Amino acid sequence: MDGCRPLPEDLLVEILLRLPVESLLRFKCVCKHWYALIRNPSFIEKHFHYKNNRARLLICNLIISNLSKSVTFSLLPGQIVPGVTPEQKTLYQFQRTDFMSITGPVDGLFLVQKPFYDDNVCLALWNPSTREFWPLPPVSFELQSEDYDEQFALGYDPSSRDYKVVCIRRFWDNIGQGAFTRVFVSVYSLRNNSWKNLRSEIPSCCHLNEPIGATYLNGVYYWLSGGLDKICRIRSFDMGSEQFGEMHVLDIPKARWGALMLRGASLAILVCDHPGKAMTSIYEVWVMKQEGSWTKVLTVQPLIDAHWPHGIWEDDKMIFKITETSQLVLYDPTTREVTELGFQLDRTWGHCWVFNYKESLVPIKRGNDNHCQDNAVEQIDHFFNIDYEEDPALLVVT
Repeated sequence: MDGCRPLPEDLLVEILLRLPVESLLRFKCVCKHWYALIRNPSFIEKHFHYKNNRARLLICNLIISNLSKSVTFSLLPGQIVPGVTPEQKTLYQFQRTDFMSITGPVDGLFLVQKPFYDDNVCLALWNPSTREFWPLPPVSFELQSEDYDEQFALGYDPSSRDYKVVCIRRFWDNIGQGAFTRVFVSVYSLRNNSWKNLRSEIPSCCHLNEPIGATYLNGVYYWLSGGLDKICRIRSFDMGSEQFGEMHVLDIPKARWGALMLRGASLAILVCDHPGKAMTSIYEVWVMKQEGSWTKVLTVQPLIDAHWPHGIWEDDKMIFKITETSQLVLYDPTTREVTELGFQLDRTWGHCWVFNYKESLVPIKRGNDNHCQDNAVEQIDHFFNIDYEEDPALLVVT
């Protein structure tokens, strides 16, 4: 007899919704009923949006020194006490890697990138909570020239319940002179595990800003973009219709710099006339309630040394890199308190990504429960081209 059934179903669901992903993954082994419940798409969605599943800061810190690269993925607690450096949880740490970039999250999933031997890019989907890892097949474009750049977007198509990756590749003839000749677009479907090429609707002169100039919301990916006319626009890609769109950004006086992001469940833009200036920079956050209608919700003049913005946290706090010390800090405009987050960033060629992240049970490949989870360390190790067997100290997983 199944010993799990005596609990009323609604009570069982309420109890399980309160648990972190790590516990739920263990509890899948309790009995078949719990296993089926925890894997149910309805339960997965409820758990992701449950009040106990608070957003946390996930920091990806890439450091480059002596022609080698190391990267650390760290998770901060759900509540950061003002003035107290929070304790970090290291998710992954690669001491030697060819990691290149990361995009996301979308429902807790990230897209990670590394270079390939023929200058192509290797891609993989990753769920840090479940440790699922899924390498994508290579993108195939007819070579137009040896010089090109690429940008990627990750999103979800609610109509087909499919996660998709968009690859935009721009070829140029005269490097550094903006002479782009062709733009190619390809879309990857996780459900079909394949790419298909689309007709590009992006002008060859258009520049899409990322990573801080791009974000995803409700089935649509957005980029801040500029062109030869120097008019700032927001370009979009609908994951369902697989069509590009465009809208003008609001006309904000003196806004010379901008970053696109989310504020709660709304599209937002962070703007500034002269970003990074000690004591004098003034930042504004504008939120789009409906297309074309923007409202200013926040004005911040951080009383700190020279810096660079890395995003917003909990609607009204801002994250900065202090230029002189390369420290990452959290600034509260209400109390004017600065909290060091405990990260020493690269002063030169490295990079830091700051994400608002929520734990997620979302499976990368449905119906194949263990394939992406088993040997997760080996899968990630192989993707980032580290000889783990030769030197296990090169990879740290918690």
